Formats: sequence, structure tokens, C-alpha cells
Amino acid sequence: MSTRGFGQQYYEFRYQNNVKISDGTNILNNPWAGGLNSAVFSKIHLNQDDIEDLFVFDRTQNKVSTYLAQQINGQWSWQYQPEYEAFFPDSLSDWVVLRDFNQDGRKDLFTKSNLGIRVYENVTPVNGPLRFALKEDFVRFNNGVNLQVSGDDLPAITDMDNDGDLDILCFDFYSGHTIQLYKNMRVEDNLSPDSLRFKLEDAWWGKLTKCEDACGSFMFNSACRTTGTKHSVPVTILALDLDNDQDKDVLIGGDPCSELVQITNQGTPTKAVMSSSGVKKTFPDNTTPANFRQFLAAYYEDVTFDNVPDLLVSPYLPANMDGINTNQSIWLYRNTAAANASPAFEFLQNNFLQNFVLDLGEDSAPAFADVDADGDLDMLVGNYATMKGDNMVSSISLYTNIGSATAPEFRLETDDYANLSTLGLQGIKPRFADLNNDGRLDLTFSILNSSTGSNKYILNQAAAEQPFRFNVSAVQSLDIGENTGDVAVFYDLDNDGDQDAIVAASFLISDTSGPLLFYRNTGTAAQPVFTLENEKFGGIEFQEEANRNLYPLIADLNNDNSPELLTVDNRGVIRIYANFMADLSANFTETPALFANSISNSAVRSRLGTHVALAAADLNGDKQPEIIAGNTGGGLFYLTQQLRTGTGISEEEKARLNIAVFPNPANQEVTVTGPEKMQVALFSSDGKQVRRNTVPNKEHRIKLVGLAPGLYYVRVHTATGKTAGYKLLVNP
Repeated sequence: MSTRGFGQQYYEFRYQNNVKISDGTNILNNPWAGGLNSAVFSKIHLNQDDIEDLFVFDRTQNKVSTYLAQQINGQWSWQYQPEYEAFFPDSLSDWVVLRDFNQDGRKDLFTKSNLGIRVYENVTPVNGPLRFALKEDFVRFNNGVNLQVSGDDLPAITDMDNDGDLDILCFDFYSGHTIQLYKNMRVEDNLSPDSLRFKLEDAWWGKLTKCEDACGSFMFNSACRTTGTKHSVPVTILALDLDNDQDKDVLIGGDPCSELVQITNQGTPTKAVMSSSGVKKTFPDNTTPANFRQFLAAYYEDVTFDNVPDLLVSPYLPANMDGINTNQSIWLYRNTAAANASPAFEFLQNNFLQNFVLDLGEDSAPAFADVDADGDLDMLVGNYATMKGDNMVSSISLYTNIGSATAPEFRLETDDYANLSTLGLQGIKPRFADLNNDGRLDLTFSILNSSTGSNKYILNQAAAEQPFRFNVSAVQSLDIGENTGDVAVFYDLDNDGDQDAIVAASFLISDTSGPLLFYRNTGTAAQPVFTLENEKFGGIEFQEEANRNLYPLIADLNNDNSPELLTVDNRGVIRIYANFMADLSANFTETPALFANSISNSAVRSRLGTHVALAAADLNGDKQPEIIAGNTGGGLFYLTQQLRTGTGISEEEKARLNIAVFPNPANQEVTVTGPEKMQVALFSSDGKQVRRNTVPNKEHRIKLVGLAPGLYYVRVHTATGKTAGYKLLVNP
């Protein structure tokens, strides 16, 4: 989480979540929190108060989302707080669960690695902020053998034998048909609390065998009666005490089954005994049972603020291959029992965290234009597809701006703008451009399932300054792009009065090509002809994992009449290339795009998830467009941005310098002290130096009289050559 060096410019982004969005009478209270599809749940203290907060890892996005437990007007609720996401390791994939393995009251992190299970220890200081350190690159058992768990499986990491440490229950990595219990030997071997020593305690836990001949099919004390080769299939386990007899029962989800199976442990905490009489193929059976088109996973966490764990169920999928309705993919069952009783689950809702957020399923892609010709910008959002009848089809949702040009408020008008769903397309990503030079914005969009090209358009048939009008039967294809899924953005790049195009290529088109293709318009403004001129635009290299699904955007971010080129890759990292139109054949230089983090006082790379799509729109009238981002989750993020000058080094290095800046905020004078002699300078938020003490001293007093109120940056340069930056708020 390092900041940039002094004098280096970067674009600073900040999350915002207060612009209203409504759907009918429902006003969304977390409108810009992004969507969720395949959610893995845990709880953790994010802000070090007395109430645990919510951690969500979405498998389709490989993205962390963090929610604070907040009490508003006497009511507890979950409020999206993305700044905590940066404190978690950035290499998480497949699954993540938070458990306290060393009993220090801080949840540690378990996740999948190529070698099995990776563990990060929670080493957060008493007053924060949150911090993790790698504990084990892979968990070992017996004589140092790595404990392998498939990335498609979800193990149970819990205290199975009630001895106070965490054990691991998972299906056999190689066959996937029997459950194995790995016992934590910390108590038995009298080891230190932070030890992670495991023993394969039971290679056939409960004498249970999962069969492939039917969903919910299990054998006990014998192998399955099947022929042919046995194949390992993905499976999830939740271990919990369902009958209050002090041992762990299990809820199992498995591909391709759509329901949870309950299997009751009829043995003891140290010796599981299971039989066919303990199997229930529908769970919960006293209320609406969990059921998806794809296999699912269950989680046991208190999310209703009554100190009793509830049941959460979500599809456990890395990609939606079976048409799951992913904007209703988190089912919440309230536990109505007392804390010390057998749980009693009651179905509460099928869209936990999703009912108060804009969530259009998957692959949301925003665009902005004054669609209704009332003088402000409206918002359109495409998506991958939703179920209409028995078909998965894409559409565009229109949210009209019922606020103003400087104070927007969006309301859902239709979920099928221009009736595009009738085309049976998938993966619509809309944009606007005047393709025929008639002074009216036309609708352009890319898609994923067309044999006639990925980029389409419909000409705007409305009169000038009238609400847009598009005839779905008049859709046309653009001869641009080389691969399915290529995304085009249009702009007059060579300043000759017509629209050229940049295309993000989803695959290499030659051995020397890059992720961006430049098409010059060799036709006219009214009848464009796009000719490929540069197959490695900007000299940007193609990186297979990162640049697939690259998304380009052109916008004048700082109102200097020189637009920037933005790209966002498949890891959710935004990159910005300023002044790129000065030489279209040059290799572009990146200007960093960093997200301000007020908790750590640092600026960090973005983590927006996968399949990110960007749009730019000046929604508050400050001449600096906001950036709206969609992603695989189906929701949106609202980002403000401003060009900054870098202000320091990493937080770890600053901590070692032991510099104090006080008072902060200040109004008349600020004092800067440290153990070394140093020089001190003060910079305004736009990078201008406003004060400077050049004589090295251990203490500096800087007069602030005459400075405008606002945010400033204190730069410290020590006699030993170390440099650091600190934020200072100057009050009136």
C-alpha cells in the first residue's frame, strides 16, 4: 500500500456511495457497492470496535468486499466500506475463510494455493489498521506432506473435536469421494498457540462415500456400486452441530447437484458415525429449501445482529455456466433458536446484501448520455444475460436522472431499453458515439455471441435535442475487431473531424500484436471505414491473464482539452495514459491510477474485480468526470478522480522514521518532530510548494497563516536520505 514519490503525478480515485439510485419505491442504501454472485462469507473485526464486520469473497470476481456493522437510527445494518479491502492480501483465489487459529481474538486467513492451503496470520496492532502476514505458504500434515485441497472444493476449518484448536475436514484430493479429517495437534503435543501441526486422523471420516450415480447419493461402510473410472467432482462442506449433541454434522453441496444434503453425525466429537438414516436430501426441510441450478455452499455466521449464527447459502461457482439468477444468489435463513439450542432455520430472503445494491446479475457495463433530452446525464447499464423464459439473454437497463446535472439521482425506468433483449444477444456493453456525423449520439455496443462481429450499432433516429430513439430492427455490424468479445471505443484520435477507433483485443491477432488495436477512419465522417493501422497501439504488451477482457475508455480527466486513455485489466487494475494523442505511433507512458485510502493514509492500486467496464461522466458539474465501473458482479462503483502529485513512501517505512506531525488538523502552526535531523516542506493538494524549512533540525515549526483551508502534504527529508510524506488538514 505504498504512495508515490514526490513530484510524480498520479490520478487519485475515491469511492463514493451517496448518489441515490431507486428501483420503484425501493431506494437502495448501498447503491454503488458492486454486485455479488458466488459469495463466500466470514466475519472479522475491520475497525477494531466491539462488533464483528462482514467479509465476502466472490469466486466469480476473485474479489474481496467488506461491510461494516453500523447502527443507524437504532437499526443495525451492513454498510459497504471498500477501503478495508486493500488490507487483505492481493493474491487470493478460489476460496477464502477467516478463522482464529492461534486464539488471540483476531481472525486469521485461510485460502487456496497451488500447494494446498495458504495461511496468513492476523497481526493487526491494538488500534489497527488491519494487517496480515504470511504464516504458511502451505499447510503440512504428518511428516511435512502438503495438505492438498482442490480449488473447486470448500473445506470445513473448525474445531471438530472440541479441544480448542482448528481441525480441517475435506474430501480426498485425489478421488473426491471420501472425507478426510486432519487433526490439529497443538493441544495434544503441547505446542505454542501459533503452531499449525496436523495429523491425518481419519482417512475415511464417518465411513461416508459420495457416489456419482445421483445427487445426494452416499454409501456408508462400503464403496459406491459404480462402473468405469471415478472422477473427482467439486464439493463443499459446512461442519456444524445441527442437533445440539456436541459433535459436528455436515451440510454437503456437490456439482452438479442443486440442493444441500444434511448428514447427521450419530457418533461423538472424536469418532464420527454416519449411516443412511442420517441423510436428508433437502435442507432445510421445514422451510423453503436452498436450491440453485448449480451446486452450492453454506456458511454459518450471525448476520442478523442477534448473536445467533444464521445460515447463508450461495452458488459455489467460478463462472455461471447454468443460468443462475445471480442477482438473487445469496439466500439467508435466520436462526430462530436460542444461542445454546439446536439451530432452527427460517427462510428470510433470496437476495441478502443484494436487495439494497444495484445488481444486474453479471458483467455490468455502464454508459451515460442525455437519453431523455432534459439537460442531464442518464445512465444505461448492460449486462451479460438474465433468464427470460428458458433463455439467457442480455439487455440494457435505463436509469433516468431525476436529479439534476450537478446533483444526480437515478431511477430505474426499464430493464430492456430499446427492446434489445429480443435480439437474443449476450454480454452487451453499451457506448455512445456519433458514427454518421449528424450531430446525434448513436448507440454502439459489443457482444459475445455473434457470427457477424462483436461490435454493433443502431443509428439514433430522433430529431435534434429530442429523446433518443433506436429501432432494434435496424441494428448493424461494424467491420472492426478480430475476436469474439473485442471491445471498441470511438474518438477522433487524429483530429481530422471523424471517428476513429481503439479496439481491445481479447486474443493476440499476430505474434507481434498487443492488447490494443488502432483503427483509423479512412472513409468519411458520415460513412466511416475503419482500417487497422497499428496492432500494438501504444507499445503496450499483451499479458495473457491480465489483458484478456481489457476495457478501454477515452476521457478528459483533468479538463485540459487533452483526453486521457484509460484501460482496466482482468485483475481490476486501472492504467492511464496521458497526452496519448500527441503521437499515435509512440510508446505510451503510464500515469499511475491509485485509490486514496483514508484508513492507511496511502494510495493503492485498484482492485475492481474481473470483467471491468468503465464509463466517464461529469455528474457533479466540476469539469472532472467521475468514473463509473461495472464488473463480473453485476453492480457498479462510483469513483471520483483528481490529478495529484505523489506524497511519500510506504506506511511501513514511515513508521520506522517515527515522525510526528501535530496538531492535525491545525490552523496557525504545525510542529514536525523526529529522531533525526531533517528538512521539511509543505505542499498544497495540487502539488505546489507553499512552505519550506531547509535547515536540518529534529524539530520544525511551520507557520500556516495565510494558507487556504484544505488538505496539504508535509514532506520530510532526513539527513540519512530518507523521504516520507504526511497528510495535514489546515482548518480556517
